[in-house]
Amino acid sequence: MVKQRNNSQMKEQESSTKDDIHEMQLSKLSEVEFRAMILRKLNSMCKDINIMSKDIETLKFNQLEIKNHQEEMKNDIAEIKNTLEGLTSRVEEAEDWISELEERVEKNQTIRKPKGKNRKTV
Repeated sequence: MVKQRNNSQMKEQESSTKDDIHEMQLSKLSEVEFRAMILRKLNSMCKDINIMSKDIETLKFNQLEIKNHQEEMKNDIAEIKNTLEGLTSRVEEAEDWISELEERVEKNQTIRKPKGKNRKTV
């Protein structure tokens, strides 16, 4: 039975062989070549750091924009909530007013009924 290697094991082996080759190449370099290579690597890293710091600034700016939009949305939600509360109170007032009117109509109808009966009987 043949053992199968998973992808991570294969990648690890490839990177380790690349590192071995890289180390052998480094050992063959002269001191001047080595220093030049180190300087190139440092310059490359500085460029990467500058790019990353610009990306960080962009992310910070985007984060501030999102926070501002979030505040606007909170204000809009509060405004909508206040409007709904106002409408709800107006509906409740209208319901109370309608109830009062219905009670008045009922009272008027009960008062008028006996008078109407008396007229018919007389």
